[in-house]
Amino acid sequence: MFNFVKFLITVSCLWVSAATTAQQPPRPQTMTFSYVDHPAMVNLIIPLIRDTYLRLGIKTEFVAQPSNRNLLLVDKNLVDGDVGYMRIVLAGYQNIITVEPALVSGIFTLLCKPQLKCTPAVLADAQQTIVSTSVSKNGMDVGFRGEIHSQFYIVNDLALIPKFIRNGRFDYAIYPTTEQELAQMDLTGLQYVKLFQSDLYHVLHKKYAFMAPEISAALAATLAQKKTK
Repeated sequence: MFNFVKFLITVSCLWVSAATTAQQPPRPQTMTFSYVDHPAMVNLIIPLIRDTYLRLGIKTEFVAQPSNRNLLLVDKNLVDGDVGYMRIVLAGYQNIITVEPALVSGIFTLLCKPQLKCTPAVLADAQQTIVSTSVSKNGMDVGFRGEIHSQFYIVNDLALIPKFIRNGRFDYAIYPTTEQELAQMDLTGLQYVKLFQSDLYHVLHKKYAFMAPEISAALAATLAQKKTK
């Protein structure tokens, strides 16, 4: 009787395992990710994501998009995911999941023309106009702890933000970046002040939730390897 019970348990476990495996969709051979044209994305994040999926035997393709479209494309399942976004801007996107661990610690900065006041207090001045992408503005609304009364002029191309300050079109701008980029940034024609930090995560459409654990493990291995170089 005991052996028969063990037999039934074993068969049941095998059946559940087989059923679970059968329910999971096949892993894709190629995945497409959107990204914002930004030095940190191009030079740091895209190589991390490419190397991570190579560990899983999955090819990757990357398509640059205006910053207000990336999350919409992922949410509507028009691309498989985005290389990286800060969690504080993901509210309201029901079809997007994030993958641990964090890719990098992002920094929201206030860019300013030279010789102008460049402190967080600028954001409390209703007479000031600050250029920003819509996504960065949403991040400010969530993550900035001070008062915001300034006016925001919204653009869609994050790569243009520093140029707007250097050419004098705007006095102030919000520019998310990383410590690495700040250390390498050409400060000619601008100054900056750090506002707050927010971790950046790889994001996927929720249909890939079944792959999240192995992607997470591969990403952790890739990050650890980068640190040893």
